[in-house]
Amino acid sequence: MKNLIYFLLVSIIFYNCKNSPAKKTFKIPSEIKTMYSKYVIAWSDADFTTITEEIYELPFSLYLKDTTIIYNSKKELVSFLTNSFNTLEKNNYGYSITNSWDYYKKNDNIVVIEMNFTRFLKDSTIMGAKNRTATYILRKKKLCI
Repeated sequence: MKNLIYFLLVSIIFYNCKNSPAKKTFKIPSEIKTMYSKYVIAWSDADFTTITEEIYELPFSLYLKDTTIIYNSKKELVSFLTNSFNTLEKNNYGYSITNSWDYYKKNDNIVVIEMNFTRFLKDSTIMGAKNRTATYILRKKKLCI
């Protein structure tokens, strides 16, 4: 009887380990990693110029739970960023880090990517949830040389 219970217990553990969802890993192209690194640094530094001139492009769409906001001008986009950073500053925001990539799909020049990140307070303690996600739709710009 003990052997049967032991066998059932080991079988259940093995089955659960075998069928637990594995964390997917994605091979993110270096140009996208570089762009996100620049973006996270610019966000952490409240660098509107880098964000509006090198990262975001107009029209800029922000998809929230209940609504979509589209910014058509640089003035509107800077106003959104100013309000966002003022709110973060009031809450003692320090900086952000990228933890992982939770989703990546590429089709021609369009990429859908989900970034898992953590925000920190100025004293380096975690601000709110440890694991936050943001999903981005990227389009590769054709550079004229």
